[in-house]
Amino acid sequence: MLSNLESRLQTAISIIEEAGTTALAFFKEREALAASSKGPMDFVSEADMSVEQRIRERIAGAWPGDAVVGEELGGEMASQFWIVDPIDGTANFLRGSPLWGIALAFVADGEPEVGVIHYPVLHMTLAAATGQGMIVNGQPFTRSVPFPDVRVAAIGTNVHWDTAETAMLEAGMKQHQWAVTGYRCATIGLGFAALGYVDGYFECHTSFWDLAAGAVLCREAGLQVAFDGERVRHGMQIAVGTSPLMDAVRPFWSALAA
Repeated sequence: MLSNLESRLQTAISIIEEAGTTALAFFKEREALAASSKGPMDFVSEADMSVEQRIRERIAGAWPGDAVVGEELGGEMASQFWIVDPIDGTANFLRGSPLWGIALAFVADGEPEVGVIHYPVLHMTLAAATGQGMIVNGQPFTRSVPFPDVRVAAIGTNVHWDTAETAMLEAGMKQHQWAVTGYRCATIGLGFAALGYVDGYFECHTSFWDLAAGAVLCREAGLQVAFDGERVRHGMQIAVGTSPLMDAVRPFWSALAA
């Protein structure tokens, strides 16, 4: 018999992969989409709204009464709730880049316990639950880095994070011999860290739906994970990475977090 977390994990995988089919159909016809701006370099399309609505319907059917918080349709947090980012990386999505994803997490007492990220164009689903390890496309996954001397870290970017701070963090990483990359999508950065494509991911002034699922994945993949914040929207910060990277970044991250 499945435990509560196992049951939620399997349901979340099913929900997110179905949502991915819907999102991919929109992606293929994206030039016909209606899109608008929520702020500087912050976009929403009818695909975001439709995908989130579908996810909410599926959660209501599987777990009646569970609270849901979403980027586009809002909601109130509870002692236990689902949090959804229907399309993270909307700018990438609209430009035709494959680097966007759908994220769903289950949160209990403020801690993400189940996390699923789906990359429709890349045909990948990453999933994890507390204490159960990480799964990729339905198979148990062990993070490995065959070329550890190739050191790469990722930094997020958003209009709420001062460019002088991101420049200081990037300079600190480079000083310690890490190459630095960016994806303009936290779901990609965190998932790629869990997969071992990069050694870690860092972002300030992000939102809970951007980091919740990825935090579970990175933790279950064996990375160090630290996140906190006072506001669900644009009030969170996350740092994940290998021990050597976190040791190198900590002096700069402490300054940013102060």
